[in-house]
Amino acid sequence: MSVVTLIAPEHSAGQELDLLLLASLLRAVATPDDGLEHISVRPAPDRVDLVLFQTVAGSRGGAATGEELCHRALEAVRRLDGWTVGTVS
Repeated sequence: MSVVTLIAPEHSAGQELDLLLLASLLRAVATPDDGLEHISVRPAPDRVDLVLFQTVAGSRGGAATGEELCHRALEAVRRLDGWTVGTVS
């Protein structure tokens, strides 16, 4: 198990984060090596606390794996920045 805190950007005052979408994103970027079993998302003012329940074997600890997983999720979202919907048929 590991706990990761995501800090809201300064310009996000009043914006709510979709917690189900966040949990889904984390599951989507998780690999089998992450050993992700369950995610608990706990919102708080200006932050979100994630409790990641993992089965991690070997030299990679749960905290390091949880941190890597969150970095992957944030990077995945950044890659969508600037994309728009084009034609729909």
